[in-house]
Amino acid sequence: MNNGIITAIAVLSLTSLLVRVLPVIYDFQFPLGLMRWMETILPSSVFLNFIIYIVLQEVQIAIGPTLTALAITAILAYLNLGGLFVGMLCGCVSYYLLTAW
Repeated sequence: MNNGIITAIAVLSLTSLLVRVLPVIYDFQFPLGLMRWMETILPSSVFLNFIIYIVLQEVQIAIGPTLTALAITAILAYLNLGGLFVGMLCGCVSYYLLTAW
């Protein structure tokens, strides 16, 4: 991995911690507009950044397995089947199986 991808992963991890973990630990009183932004726009932007910085890197290595795994994950997320963990797990397993064989 190059430095850009490592930096993107670090920034996205920090953003996820700030958005998901910190509000659970400490009871913040944010304005309503900021709360709406943090609950809708920010998670969407984090997901799009994952696509741009991580998936596009994998597309350069193996386009078929990457697009298949992304499609499986997106479909499961859209249909809300199994939650985020199951969708991610199915995408990872399908990518592994398609690249291993």
